[in-house]
Amino acid sequence: MFLIILCLWGTKRVQICDALDLKERAFISLVGAGGKSTLFSRMADELAHKNKRMILTTTTKMFSWQLAPFVKKGRLIEGHNEETIQECIKKYFSIEGKGGRLAVIGEKIKDNGEEKVTGPLPDWLDKWWKDKLADYFLVEADGAAGRPVKAPASHEPVIPLSTTDLIGVIGIDALGLPLQEENVFRSEIFSRLTGLNLGEKVGIEALAFLICHPEGLFKGVPPGCRRHLFINKVEDSEDLKMAEELTFEVLKICPRRISDIIMGAAGQKEVVAEVIRKVKTL
Repeated sequence: MFLIILCLWGTKRVQICDALDLKERAFISLVGAGGKSTLFSRMADELAHKNKRMILTTTTKMFSWQLAPFVKKGRLIEGHNEETIQECIKKYFSIEGKGGRLAVIGEKIKDNGEEKVTGPLPDWLDKWWKDKLADYFLVEADGAAGRPVKAPASHEPVIPLSTTDLIGVIGIDALGLPLQEENVFRSEIFSRLTGLNLGEKVGIEALAFLICHPEGLFKGVPPGCRRHLFINKVEDSEDLKMAEELTFEVLKICPRRISDIIMGAAGQKEVVAEVIRKVKTL
């Protein structure tokens, strides 16, 4: 059964971390497209106010400018040796007089002339989670080349097994766009998964199929991990109506696989517009 919680714009500001109902310790990985990096930044800002130890990183690549604000607030820890990096993190978190600490783990590289950051191996992150090196891990585990929607390739996404909360992001602005590479990252795979032909317009049904397909948005989800669907770029009443239509279609296809569905806009002051959360019944 699902309980609908309606949060109207302008009445009460609901933080994304509250909408996700995160525990005191959480390993959060983000996959998908349509504002994933913006959501990553928003969540990092929110979690930083909880006065907890937090690790920010990626299992793919991120632009350096996306992580720069958090490097200023905390520290960038680089290196090639797992034990050395772990010791640096421990030492940084143990500094007296600081309750919460923020560590960005990664290495700066040049990629097609642009400065990016690569992260540590997923196995390292799993080990650090088991060793309770931090309270929150926030990981961007997928790339989408700036498109509003994507289908994962065989090597994607790169989700650490310790992930407790997997957030699948999709942009509502993908609706109505022709299925071609400039709109949909890995468009041919999207076509194969959803049955939509290249050149046809992306509709509610196709997005729902992508979300619910075993090889789709939540591909490779670790056992026991909570799945959260974040429908992004819901900025007005018309967007909300389309997001609700998508939500109801998803619930028809895979109601038991998703813990909650959040509709909102990661780039807006008020992020959350509406939440649909699974509740246990007797």
